[in-house]
Amino acid sequence: MMAESGLGMFFLRFALLLVNLFTLFLAYPWTSAAYYSAWAKNVEIDGRRIRFSGNAGSFFIVWLKTLLLSTITLGLYWIFIGKKNTARWVDSNLSWA
Repeated sequence: MMAESGLGMFFLRFALLLVNLFTLFLAYPWTSAAYYSAWAKNVEIDGRRIRFSGNAGSFFIVWLKTLLLSTITLGLYWIFIGKKNTARWVDSNLSWA
């Protein structure tokens, strides 16, 4: 089943984008955690569900570290390592339900 299909996920992504725009992306860790939680509820692999256990606080640390190191290294950290930090954080918080 495709987790990102359907109007529900579309409207959720749009609403979270609006929240991010209004807060100048300061709410990005919280909206990301909310999105991945909703996404995981819609995923089914071989008849099994997955569970997302991440929270905004743990993602905030990953996000802040990536932002600071990317600023210090003039974007080089983002190019080589930073892009993968979110994927690693999501993967580490997924488990079978």
